[in-house]
Amino acid sequence: MATLPTQVRPGDVISSELMNAILDALFQLQGSIGGTQVVPNLFGATLLNARGSILQPGRQLQLGLVVDVSGASIDPMATVNNSLIVLNQNPTAETRVAPGTPVNLLVSRVSNGSQPPPVNPPTITRTETAAGSLSTSFAVGATVAIVGTGFSATASQNTVTFNDRPAASVANDPADPTRRLLVVVPTQIPGAPVNTGDAPLNGVVLRVSTAGAGQVQTTITVTAPVPNQPTITQISPLIQDEGANITITGTNFTSNTQVRIRNTTATIVGTPTATTIVATVPQFADILAGTPPVPAAVVVSVPASPTPLEVGFSGTFRVRGV
Repeated sequence: MATLPTQVRPGDVISSELMNAILDALFQLQGSIGGTQVVPNLFGATLLNARGSILQPGRQLQLGLVVDVSGASIDPMATVNNSLIVLNQNPTAETRVAPGTPVNLLVSRVSNGSQPPPVNPPTITRTETAAGSLSTSFAVGATVAIVGTGFSATASQNTVTFNDRPAASVANDPADPTRRLLVVVPTQIPGAPVNTGDAPLNGVVLRVSTAGAGQVQTTITVTAPVPNQPTITQISPLIQDEGANITITGTNFTSNTQVRIRNTTATIVGTPTATTIVATVPQFADILAGTPPVPAAVVVSVPASPTPLEVGFSGTFRVRGV
């Protein structure tokens, strides 16, 4: 069996014998793989977005060996390779691994050695509330979670419109930045309801355009603004330890408002006011002491009938392990 190299340089060609040796070594390690870090699903992503997802602060993974389908080693940091498409990965998606584990990628081949292949356009698989409940109906001012693939990990490179009206805000879900966007339904959508009690507008075209990758659309129903729709204007501090408190500032909170951090219910300290909530950051088994703070989605939910009023924080809050 071939001897595994200690270093591979961009442009090196990997033989089938050496590739089999690499796969065999990975298989031998598979039984011992397990830990606190969840490997993201990178299939179909561009190398640029895959690299950003792997190296996301707090994810505690490393970018490993990158080769194309011909066996040539690829420089993952070179701009010319940004548009290569991930065809396979090891460890596989959703595998739990130890901090610092390298994620190895198999990518498409550069055409003629110079021009990158076209980037796959984004996709939309469903729309949800901020808390993750499936829905296709959203009030003006409410948060829509767009779930799909191929979104840019940089929020400003994703343009979201409702019947060509720009979303009030666009943010990536910190937990899954290339597959989940959090956007707010804007006012002044042509034909959309303005006042409470106005008829809903069906068939609103929700379109996502990702820079350099194309666009995708679906349709939703936009309903009238809900009285007392909560908003989040600030979280302080933006980086906090597990078990410590944060202060959430906004509007239209109630005394029985709930807070979820990384989809885990946080303990409320005291009684929320209309503009302020103090909540305790939960403990998370996958966030280790001494590692970089981890981006965490924060959702505020106000009980209402028939469904709770929810809003997600459009900024980036991070949890530090203790």
